[in-house]
Order: sequence, then structure tokens, then C-alpha cells
Amino acid sequence: MLSDEGLVQRLSDFVGPEHVTAGPAASAYAVDGRAPRTVVFPGSAEETSALMAFASAEGLKVLPRGSGTKMALGGIPERVDLVLVLSRLNGVVDYEPADMTASFQAGILLKDAQSVLGRNRQLIGLDPPYVDLATLGGILATNSSGPRRLRYGASRDLVIAIRVVHADGRVTKGGAKVVKNVTGYDMNKLYIGSLGTLAIIVEATLRLHPVPALERTFLAPFRTIDVASGAVARILDSPVVPSAVELFNHTASRQVAGQAGVPWPEEGYGLAVAIGGVRREAVDAQIETVRRLCRGVESSEVHMLDGHVHDAFWRATRDFTAGDGLRSVLKASVLLTRVGEAVRLGEEVAAQQGLGLGVVSEAGSGIVRYYLTGGSASPERFPQGVAEAVNRLRAFAREAEGNLVILEAPPEVKKRVDVWGLTEKALPLMQRPKAEFDPQRILNPGRFVGGL
Repeated sequence: MLSDEGLVQRLSDFVGPEHVTAGPAASAYAVDGRAPRTVVFPGSAEETSALMAFASAEGLKVLPRGSGTKMALGGIPERVDLVLVLSRLNGVVDYEPADMTASFQAGILLKDAQSVLGRNRQLIGLDPPYVDLATLGGILATNSSGPRRLRYGASRDLVIAIRVVHADGRVTKGGAKVVKNVTGYDMNKLYIGSLGTLAIIVEATLRLHPVPALERTFLAPFRTIDVASGAVARILDSPVVPSAVELFNHTASRQVAGQAGVPWPEEGYGLAVAIGGVRREAVDAQIETVRRLCRGVESSEVHMLDGHVHDAFWRATRDFTAGDGLRSVLKASVLLTRVGEAVRLGEEVAAQQGLGLGVVSEAGSGIVRYYLTGGSASPERFPQGVAEAVNRLRAFAREAEGNLVILEAPPEVKKRVDVWGLTEKALPLMQRPKAEFDPQRILNPGRFVGGL
């Protein structure tokens, strides 16, 4: 095996010494406490290909990375030799506004891509957490999404072509820009959400949408989760076409409303419904329909958000976090009709374990995020408390025809409970492409489902 000095020298030959980091500075790129031997920043797909061919020949374990906003996702890596950072691959490859498609390098920040598209009143329909910091490649590799998934869909729905570098350095393309896909796989869906365990996404072409001329938000507090859930059911069963429908527990609703400067009662489940459109009259008519469907809410308690307050509210929703100490973030997917139950059970379980809890749920998509904090639990008790909460909530999610994954947690939690919870059903389906595309287990070993 190459020495650390020899490794730095070889990597420098590919990208230049100014784009290689080693020693104490590399510890900033540690994953779950495991620091890499080196960090390298390729400047093109070709350099990425050469680096992966080298890593494959040397048996180096590689962790792909964008800006790092999603690195808490996944199991504890078995070994970290090389962190490969794609931040220099940040260009616009092709953009034809009339075609409503655009191609970008994977290291571009989503906010920068949106800025380019915004000049033509177009957008990528993705609004994941930390949108100002997240790279397009990281979003796709984790299939990350946010409140507007209800309107625009998830990453898998928006990507129409993709270019990747494989573990052995091969470069392949898939999707709309490929004449023939010889592998037989749906290449877009194969790589999106695979956490970089099959290949490294270096370029993607996405379907675009027009920016709504205006958007407003109906926001109201409910005294019980059952009443709030009833309102959600009526809204989803109505002619209203919302951009987002979010349901918050007490803790989360107070925090999000406060960050947007909206007054909020001491207790109250929050329901937010965003409506976008071309004409204000049409938007207001849908907002009024939402108001009528939200029975049991006093008019004086309702807030209509637009402009800067509207934007601030959804930014706080998208980037919600809880506490600055011990914390873990879980994401459950359940039937739409079970979201309210998922929120209530989360509160019960957190209370039993002495944990603090904020809940932000995409009630129109069946996604529930639990933000667990230390609460009254001691630092020693916290990991086990979270593990027990995961087991309880995952059992419910499976019974509700979904699953639960850990988005973020200390290594002490990951050592106690499976991050993914998909082993029984998903592992057999995932082992074949992993064996075909990365038989040496070069990419992200140990971090995906079943330790792939």
C-alpha cells in the first residue's frame, strides 16, 4: 500500500498539488469520526475518471462528496482512504430555455443553478434542506427533497439524463440523451438515491418548470392532531392544487412561525398550505377554499403569508433543525391517512424516552421527519433512547406501508440500530448492481443498505 506521502504525490499528478489535502486538514472531512487519508478535488469528469481508475487499481476506499450537507446520512464507513469532493465541477453544461431542460455538472450549488434558470423564470422543482449549500449531485445521490415534492415530484421524477463515473473509472451516460442503454437498467433511477455506492454522478439533465407568478400560504393552528389531520384529508380530497402541505407539532410550529416573524400560540399543531399560480384571483380563491375546509379554526388565528414572510416561513420549514447539542433526525414514509398517527406516536415515544421532539411532515406526500434532541435524557442515555425510538417508529411505518431511515445521528446511535431498515426487502435487489458495478466495494463501503 502506498504511504500517505506517496498517495498525495500520485493524486497531485492528476489534479495538481493545490487540489489535494492531507494531514490534520483532512480531518474536517471525517465521516462518523473516521477521517480520510487524503481529500482530492477533481476539476472535470475526466480527472474524476482518472482518479477512480487509480483508486480501483490501488484498492482505495472512496467517499464521494459535494458540499457535505448530506454526509450524516448512511452507516459508519468501513474505511476512508480518499474523500473525492466535486465542488470544482460546478458549471452549466447546456441550457435551452425553450426546451424546458438544462444540464449541469454535479458540483454546482442548487442555488446557483436556480439563479441561472431564474433569468428565464424557470426552476428545478427541488427544495431540499440547506438549499443554499447543497450541490445538485449530493441532492440526487441522496434523492433529497422538500415541501414542494408534492407539486414537482422527487429527484427521480425530474432527472431525464445522467452521466456517471464508475468505480473502475469508466464513464457512462443514461437517460434521454443516450441512443441506446446497453446495460438494461433505468440508469437515472438506479443511481439516484444510491448514496454514491454504484457510481459518482458528474452531470445531470433535468426537466424544468416555470416559476409561479405568485404564491401565498395559509397557516393556522389546531388544538389537536386529529382535527388537523381531518383538515389535511379534506384539502387533499378537494379541487385545490397546493404546492405544499405541511403539518407541524407544537415545538416545530412555534419555531418555524417565530423565525418567520409570525405570532403563534403556546400550544398548537401548525398546518401550512402553499398555493401558487398565475392570477392572484385564482390563488385567493383556492386559499379561501382551504379556509373553509379547515373547520374549527377561528378566523383570528389564521395567517395569510406572502412576500418576504412567505419566503422566510418556507425557508425555516425546509431548513428546520432542533437543538445545538445531542440530536438525531429520522424520516418516515407512511400512507397519507396515517400521517397524523405518525406525528402522535412520535410525541408519545419521545416523551417515554425523555427526548425533545420537533416534527415537520410533508402531509401531502406521506413523509414525516422527527427531530430528536436530548431533552431530559442524559448524554449516556441518549443513544439508546434514540435507538428505541427508531425501532418503535419503524415498526409503525412498516405497518403503515412505509419505512423509516435515520438521516442524521451520532455514531453511538448507528452502532445500536440499522440506519436504513430496508434490509429484508431491498438488499437482494441492491446486491446485484453493486456486484456488477463495484465488485471491489470501492465506493462508500458500509454506508448503504445492508452494509453495501
